[in-house]
Amino acid sequence: MIFKYWLKSRKFFILEFTYLVVSTVFYMLIPIFIGRMVGGFQSSAPVRAFIINFSMILLFASLRYISNRAARLRGAEVSSRAVYHLRTDISNAIYRQSFSYFDKTETGQLISRATSDIEETQMIFGMGLTLGIQSTLQIGGVIIGFLFFSVPLSLILIPSIGSSLLLSYYIAKKLKPIFLDTRESFGDLTNTIRENIVGAQVVRMFSTQNKERQKFLTNNKRFYDASVSSVKYNSLYLPAIYIIMGVMTISNLVIGGIRFIEDPTVFGTIITLQAYITALGFPLMMFGHIMLSYIQADAALTRVREVLESTPDINDLPDAIPIGDDVSLNGDIIFDNVSFGYTPDHRTLKNVSFNVPGGKTIAILGTTGSGKSTIINLIPRFYEVNEGSIKIDNRDIREYIVKDLRKNIGIVSQETYLFNKSIAKNIAYGKDDASDEEIIEASKIANLHDFIVTLPKGYDSIVGERGTRLSGGQKQRLSIARALLIKPKILILDDSTSSVDVETEYQIQKELLRIMKDTTTIIITQRISTIRGADYILILDKGRVVGFGDHDELIESNVLYKQIYQTLYIKQKSKIQADEETN
Repeated sequence: MIFKYWLKSRKFFILEFTYLVVSTVFYMLIPIFIGRMVGGFQSSAPVRAFIINFSMILLFASLRYISNRAARLRGAEVSSRAVYHLRTDISNAIYRQSFSYFDKTETGQLISRATSDIEETQMIFGMGLTLGIQSTLQIGGVIIGFLFFSVPLSLILIPSIGSSLLLSYYIAKKLKPIFLDTRESFGDLTNTIRENIVGAQVVRMFSTQNKERQKFLTNNKRFYDASVSSVKYNSLYLPAIYIIMGVMTISNLVIGGIRFIEDPTVFGTIITLQAYITALGFPLMMFGHIMLSYIQADAALTRVREVLESTPDINDLPDAIPIGDDVSLNGDIIFDNVSFGYTPDHRTLKNVSFNVPGGKTIAILGTTGSGKSTIINLIPRFYEVNEGSIKIDNRDIREYIVKDLRKNIGIVSQETYLFNKSIAKNIAYGKDDASDEEIIEASKIANLHDFIVTLPKGYDSIVGERGTRLSGGQKQRLSIARALLIKPKILILDDSTSSVDVETEYQIQKELLRIMKDTTTIIITQRISTIRGADYILILDKGRVVGFGDHDELIESNVLYKQIYQTLYIKQKSKIQADEETN
């Protein structure tokens, strides 16, 4: 996977590799001239030999610096491009996931994978790649130099290098599960922090700060332990390199000393070999850091790969039909023996069937857990039915392009989410090209316009994170305006007026009936006035349809509906009387 993203910047990678080859050639020539410079003192003109060889060393060092710097610049480009493409791919992977993916994936873990895990790969894509290539080339250059100047020392050098590489492999094998645990524990740590920030009100409401603090400390300790464990193995490498370097130096001095006794002219060669041994220290030490970076990146990418390779449950069919000028929706909805469960062993809906003609209103009633919200989640294909089919305009919703289908369905959910932007931008979220007149019209229908104009900045007022600067009723009305702005053929209202007073709800419903008379409206509500005004009422119990018809039919024939209606009537009548007494 690492190489895949390297190849996305292969042009810069080739340039980087070229500069590194040139840099290594210059670097490997320097020990030769160091040996000649020292050995030159045995010549007839030592000063002249010293100046020439010293000048060559300076020249090659300068050329190496220039080519090495050029390689680093290209390496930075490779790193930035690789991480850029990786971030793009993981964001696209997250965007394409279905609702079910987020049901089983912790938000904190997902944030960690999209941020810190990707940051963890920065080193291997950048300096790791540069140093890896550079170290490999330098080791190859040292081996060639040793074979050229001293075969006996080469027989010691090559096994020494092999042992250091085997040690790197051993350490990497031990570190991989540790680094994976480090990334997992960091994800848990991120998730704990996110929950405490998002759920700050609940934590303080129940005074559970100590409990949450302990949870954080537990996850933080796990992250700390994993980090410390990695040092135990990583600390083995550097001392081993010093031992190898010491063995090589002693071997060179012993073998070189014996040769020097026989032939004093080999002194320069001994110095050259010692310079090569010194040059070998950098790539050997770097291999340990590179291996560490690689294992860290691989552990992070293992988690990232899980996101990239996750396939969405909801996909367009190859011959899916676009909804546009040629194909428009009337809004007829048919549920035909639909069964569905969020988990394989439990069905939330069981053989649900009903029919709502376009432009009509249907209210869905039922006890908690009866499947009301599940029905409205299935219509826009947030989830795929397990059995049966859902049809819009007598065509299975799976035959439409998902994006087009959802653009024709306006949803006002019970839990309103607003972005930390202006009121106007939140209302126009589903329609970027919406005009000011359209935004104002939608807000008027939602009975929100009069409130907005009282604000100092009007429609440019920032709502705060998750709409914290608005009341519950104001957030719901803004959500209604956002749904209405796209002029949907199907409007779904999931208890969307529960936070507004009866008078405001009446005004909203009145405007909706006027503006959305050709729109099929699905309502989940507890307000009896809304229920009575619906064209159809669907009664659910434990995932099954136990009643379907209008109010007059069901109040006479359906025991469950009569019970629910009377309960709501008594509750709401008592509330109205209490409000009147308070006023």
